[in-house]
Amino acid sequence: MRETIDQLVESQRFKMNTLYDSVWSMFASDETIAPNINIIREKISAKQYKKLGKGILRHAFLIELVKLPGCETTKYRTRWYSQLNGDQRECSFSECLAIAQALVFELTDSWLNDSDKCIALNLFLNHEILPYELPIDYREQPALHDLATKIHRRGNVEWVINQDVIRTLKLRQYLTNPKTSPDAQFFKKVLKDKIKVKTYLTDRVQTGSHKTNREKRWEVHPHSVHFALRHVCMAIEYKLITQLCEFEGFPENSRKMLQEQDILPPELEIFCCPITLEPMLFQEFQEELMHPTHGKSNFQVGHLNPLKLDDPNSIISGHTPENISWISANGNRIQGSMSLEEVRNLLKRITHNYKDKGWT
Repeated sequence: MRETIDQLVESQRFKMNTLYDSVWSMFASDETIAPNINIIREKISAKQYKKLGKGILRHAFLIELVKLPGCETTKYRTRWYSQLNGDQRECSFSECLAIAQALVFELTDSWLNDSDKCIALNLFLNHEILPYELPIDYREQPALHDLATKIHRRGNVEWVINQDVIRTLKLRQYLTNPKTSPDAQFFKKVLKDKIKVKTYLTDRVQTGSHKTNREKRWEVHPHSVHFALRHVCMAIEYKLITQLCEFEGFPENSRKMLQEQDILPPELEIFCCPITLEPMLFQEFQEELMHPTHGKSNFQVGHLNPLKLDDPNSIISGHTPENISWISANGNRIQGSMSLEEVRNLLKRITHNYKDKGWT
């Protein structure tokens, strides 16, 4: 099985379907998990079963690494690939196999017998925005002073679900379904072109200890400022979509429907750019997204305390829901590399100076 995985992943054009067709049957036929695999087959559709199998193989055995030294793109690698030697993301084949088996056991022992977890699994399988997306996450991230503990290990890779994740998936489902959303195509494009990139993928960083370029945030080095657990990223998706629903002019019927379903909070205020404090206008954003001008965007997503400042003592820091927001183009230009506190203090000084000069 290991030789097959190595051969397929190292091929010039790797295809997950080929890996699934070649490897899953070997994995699923092992006598230790075969009865559990049969339970899964009976519980979900054939299409979902294949998606699930590809997702388990993807998350247990593979990682999408940035290609060094150029950092121009990423490529699927095994967790035992040479680039990971001595890295906390490294994992042996035998340990990866144990992780995959543990995921199957956990799925049949608890998930498929829990209605909320089944709902979440179905939402992932039917409304994914990332390839092979499943509620598989790390239990914990190694502390900054911990230079030895492997993050990808049995006991630390598990099925993770909470109410925030379910709420995010339901919001994604309702807004992208033409039966429940009058702007389904628009929201599919928002998720694909804006939310997915800014929420789940890293920026391009070519300096420092941990170079990145569009990797999944939970697959960068756990000590990178760009690292974030999957469920944290999903909370960010919910935050950004909720803010969008607060834009001035957002369809009232859609907002009420989401509130009635307890997907959106009952009380929402008009959302304003955190820098300029000017209202963000839904119709302008919709027009820009559906008819974009290359190189121009008046609606951006940014960290209120930029990641490159790397200030763990700040109230808001890191890739977290508290530290991310929609920002207007003017707000983004004003902020530059400053934190939100710094830019607001600067604006206060500027306002004070204008008053002193009588230019009010």
